[in-house]
Amino acid sequence: MPKGVASLEPAALRAIDENGHNLCVVASAGAGKTEFLAQKADYLLSTGLCRAPQRILAISFKSDAAKNLKDRVRARCDPALSSRFDSLTFDAFSKGLIDRFGPLVPPPYTPSPNYEIVFPAFRDWDDFLARHGYRHLSGKILEKAVARCRLPIAELKLKNPEWKDVLERFWREYYRDETATQLTFPMINRLTNYVLSSDPRLIAGLRATYPFVFLDEFQDTTYGQYDLLKQLFLDSESRVTAVGDSKQRIMVWAGAMPDAFTTFASDFHAKRETLLSNWRSHPELVEIQHAIALTLERSSAKPDAKRIKDVDGDVCAIWDYADRASECEGVAQWIADAVSAGEMAPEDCAILIRFRPDKLETELGPALASVGLRLRNIARMPKGAKIAIQDILTEDLTVCLMAMIRVSAFPKAPDDWHVLVDRLSTMWGIDPNDEAEQDALQDDLGTKVAEVRSYLAGNSPSGASCAELTQSILDFIGETELRATVPSYHRDKDYLRALDGFLLLLQESAEDRDDWVEVVNSFDGIDQVPLMSIHKSKGLEFHTVIFFGLDERSWWNFEPDDSEEMRAFFVAFTRAMQRVFFTSCSGRGTKLTYIDDLIGRVGVERIPGPPS
Repeated sequence: MPKGVASLEPAALRAIDENGHNLCVVASAGAGKTEFLAQKADYLLSTGLCRAPQRILAISFKSDAAKNLKDRVRARCDPALSSRFDSLTFDAFSKGLIDRFGPLVPPPYTPSPNYEIVFPAFRDWDDFLARHGYRHLSGKILEKAVARCRLPIAELKLKNPEWKDVLERFWREYYRDETATQLTFPMINRLTNYVLSSDPRLIAGLRATYPFVFLDEFQDTTYGQYDLLKQLFLDSESRVTAVGDSKQRIMVWAGAMPDAFTTFASDFHAKRETLLSNWRSHPELVEIQHAIALTLERSSAKPDAKRIKDVDGDVCAIWDYADRASECEGVAQWIADAVSAGEMAPEDCAILIRFRPDKLETELGPALASVGLRLRNIARMPKGAKIAIQDILTEDLTVCLMAMIRVSAFPKAPDDWHVLVDRLSTMWGIDPNDEAEQDALQDDLGTKVAEVRSYLAGNSPSGASCAELTQSILDFIGETELRATVPSYHRDKDYLRALDGFLLLLQESAEDRDDWVEVVNSFDGIDQVPLMSIHKSKGLEFHTVIFFGLDERSWWNFEPDDSEEMRAFFVAFTRAMQRVFFTSCSGRGTKLTYIDDLIGRVGVERIPGPPS
């Protein structure tokens, strides 16, 4: 029987019970992919199908999705069982292997232990080609070639031999400093493939460790990641469950495979199940979603909407504005009125944009401020940080530190108390079933919470007090123990990037605050309207979604029907539980006639936008 939920649809129960074959689970927006995977993990661990010391490996494509799945499993499982569930991103999984086994990578590709992770911009690829005399080649193709070409380069058989020389020069340039190799995540992925092929013991060890593998948002899998998956688990005893929805495939531009599910089903001889419930949106929104879905997949089945509509008035419309100022001011006033009426909290209304949320931040931020609301661009890095807010919030270090601060700042925070007990049990090596040790842990934790509460009462929020508070909690938790249990923190650079990002965001949240509760709420984004790109919104859900820029300039390469642009539009639409609005402003560009006609056929109208 499922835990924590009343029921699961029959297809989900069949997929949970099927462990004799690999699985391909098609789950459209709102189908409850995270809950399904959490229930399957609980089933495998609780029944002993995944027996100690074996573990389950879950791969997601975003750090917040990996964290959400891990948290869901913790809520469903006994702590002793959930500790054997490893939820990581593809990048974190590959990086963890290189951090452990990098010295085994054959030369000249052996990375230095203190390698640096870099993120080349699109201009950097073209600049490299220009500097090496290859101006006639494409930087975009070079980026894809680095991600797709296996190591060693010398053994590649390319149709154009010139590219072999280009790739050899590229790797040499990024390895030019023997003490600080520069690596992109696609390069790390290729190094992982190489070290595994060089030492079969590693593959045998990973297969023995992980008899069950989950792959979330599988439609976004890249060629390099799929190569790694096949290398590790194809024709093995490990059972792989791939979950996702090809209608939400919006990462082909970044190297995702256009036919990931078809390829996986063929290679892994996977059985197929389709989840048909939509737990996120009410029937009126699902009706519009289905109209869009049919342009992507003519055979797409209409989901069964499970959510109840709890708002009056329009649930979807295109808001027309004459200029950008009236657009921002009108949207800001509408949000303020909806919040004031108690229809939603500010953090429950997401502002989505296709590109450049930083640019919209400069326009919409002042408009929201004028009506007493704050805008939060979660893609922004705090000043001086090397990590975005959205990623800071999902770091293991952040989870531990903020749980302690919340328990100390608020009169009651039972969920955070349980997080602390769970995390400390793992880090300190305490058996969750040993009552005496658990009592001692909770006594120690209670003493520390009392100490932190006293500190908060006697010290007002400031940059210095935030730093002192952070270090005090780390001393109690044990930095050595924390880093030992989080593979991505084994290297100083990675740990310090997460720690510095946390502290800078906490200090930023403490600016002009007199109360620690306000600091915590600011850090958590409470009473702030989130702003993000469509790509950053994947896997999230909100009461109301307002999409800025339904026009031909924002969607400059839009193609109707089955295209990546149409899939991005579908993803933006499906983030909403209750309402979706699109803004269209002549100052941003002319309207997208195809979209107007498509959603107009199911009753969505273009109307004057709310006034300021």
